[in-house]
Amino acid sequence: MLHLMKSSFFQFRQLQEAKNLAFGKVIGYIFILGAILTFPLAYKVSSVFHDVQGDSQKIAAKLPDFTIEENQLKPADANEKGFIYQTNSIIFTFDPEGKRTAKDITTDMVGNFLSIGLLKDSLVVAMPSTGASSALLGDNQIVIPYSEASLASLSGSHIRNYLQDTKVPWWMYLLAFFVSLYPSVINLLVTLLFATLGATLQTKMRRLKLSSFENFKIVVFAATLPVILTALIHFATMNFDATMFVLIATLFIYNQVIKTLPREEKK
Repeated sequence: MLHLMKSSFFQFRQLQEAKNLAFGKVIGYIFILGAILTFPLAYKVSSVFHDVQGDSQKIAAKLPDFTIEENQLKPADANEKGFIYQTNSIIFTFDPEGKRTAKDITTDMVGNFLSIGLLKDSLVVAMPSTGASSALLGDNQIVIPYSEASLASLSGSHIRNYLQDTKVPWWMYLLAFFVSLYPSVINLLVTLLFATLGATLQTKMRRLKLSSFENFKIVVFAATLPVILTALIHFATMNFDATMFVLIATLFIYNQVIKTLPREEKK
């Protein structure tokens, strides 16, 4: 398999040997390609983690002293009117006077990763609305009233100490990688199946002795160079149609692979 991986860069015609490879190895190679596509996304996610961590510490420095009394936010300074503080990734609202609502906190989240509000009677966290978050939470907004026991001891000093001392654990990066790996592999597999369909049509038109199953194996290795190029481009920008590029480039390389194969004689 290592020999085929090396051949997939420039010696395309040697990829004909992929048709004899065990199917389990082919599936394993798809996961390798999926992992290559995942690295840029995981890198972007790790950058977001760093941004959120840094922005959280900036917010902690601005946060005034407060406590929770009678299920309401009570600032230590009676003259504290509240404020809204925006960073690159977070919009934070401190509103002890009850001027803002949970809906306002969600509306604030335009172009930001998180919108967080310490309102008069509740903690509000709003996240970007995605299919995953909607499926898990039913909404992209979490509202926790101060009457909850978990927030009874919430205070300004507690939050400041927590945010200033907290670092993103190493396993979060690993988790981000594996969470990103699943959609990358599924998307790649669908692309490879479409490429196999195109490859099979080519073999039928050229009367080549290749089954769809053999075509699939060859297509998987033909996709190596397009996948690596896509990953490199994604490190620079995620606004790139990877699916179409991988599909077209893979079929082009597949065409180079089968050029020397003998045609099936007409009966």
